[in-house]
Amino acid sequence: MKTLQCPACGHKVNLKQAGATKKVNGIFMLQCANCQQWSHESRNAAVVKNLGLMLMITGSVMGYFQLGGIITGPLIAVIGGLIAVATLLAVPRVVYTGT
Repeated sequence: MKTLQCPACGHKVNLKQAGATKKVNGIFMLQCANCQQWSHESRNAAVVKNLGLMLMITGSVMGYFQLGGIITGPLIAVIGGLIAVATLLAVPRVVYTGT
């Protein structure tokens, strides 16, 4: 199961055992069960991750219908997936300050 580290207390937060979750302005927020602090990913990271996911979907559709050749669609899908995963792993979550 996926776990995220709380930026406030450093506790590993399991998504199934989180205190609470909510979406604010399209950004997924997570409450730490240990310190009750809300955290979220930065807005730029969310935009880049969504762009990578859209590239992955577009490349998959292109590969399925063989648009643009045999290699182009799957290559775009792999690049989009790598962008999404790299953004998810490389950009840390930030503590929600209410602004």
